[in-house]
Amino acid sequence: MPKILVKDFNLESTLLCGQLFRVSRMEDWYYVAARDRIFRVRQSSNHLEFQGTDQKFLTHYFALDEPYTTILQQITKDVHIGEAIRRHHGLRIIRQDPWECLISFLCSSAANIPKIKLNLEILAQFFGKSIEMKGFEGYSFPNPGELNDLERILRAKTGFRAKYIKAANDSVNEAFLQSLKKLSYIEAKKTLKQIPGVGDKIADCVLLFSLGFTEAFPIDTWMKKILQKLYFKNQEVSSQQLQAFGLKYFGRYAGYAQQFLYMLAREAR
Repeated sequence: MPKILVKDFNLESTLLCGQLFRVSRMEDWYYVAARDRIFRVRQSSNHLEFQGTDQKFLTHYFALDEPYTTILQQITKDVHIGEAIRRHHGLRIIRQDPWECLISFLCSSAANIPKIKLNLEILAQFFGKSIEMKGFEGYSFPNPGELNDLERILRAKTGFRAKYIKAANDSVNEAFLQSLKKLSYIEAKKTLKQIPGVGDKIADCVLLFSLGFTEAFPIDTWMKKILQKLYFKNQEVSSQQLQAFGLKYFGRYAGYAQQFLYMLAREAR
């Protein structure tokens, strides 16, 4: 069975930190659906075992080529982030497919993780193709232009999000998403927010989790609570102010700090 040596990597924290949703666990394997493939992976001490993909894809997908030690050095500003890193050392920012990431976070609006997973699973069933991996049955994710039936999108239990998913389907293509990588963070975020339904949080999630903007610092309810508690003495601070604080305080790799603090917030609930 193929193996890849890994250092400073935590598979469980990486897969379950809320940055992606089409992942399931069977026994000690994680089955991950990534656009048009399903692969399975498990971690044993200092290596990953995998099937259904190759080492090049895994290295890129799990950001195993990132300067992890440097990232942690740059974001370890205080005891709070230090504790979060200690608990979840090895968490990585996954390099997702931008289109699937965009639709995933359009589904995330006013929804919890089980709801998002359900929406994406039904959308894949309705519009994707069946894929099988070692007895695990899943579906590919539909391409831009293929989420073309509003009624079926609604039947995927997407509710008010359906119109935004359809609008993204009708206005976004692969070239547009890839072109964002050539822009500055500010310009890429501004451009993404022109898509109906995409606000600051969704734009930052897409930029961070699929387009390589590691400075993006998404703010949701969990992040607002933990940042106000740890850094603002429970004072009420706007999401825009918190986002600006995160970028200025943590710098180029603020998105990594965001994910560590997000995990800390979820543990404290």
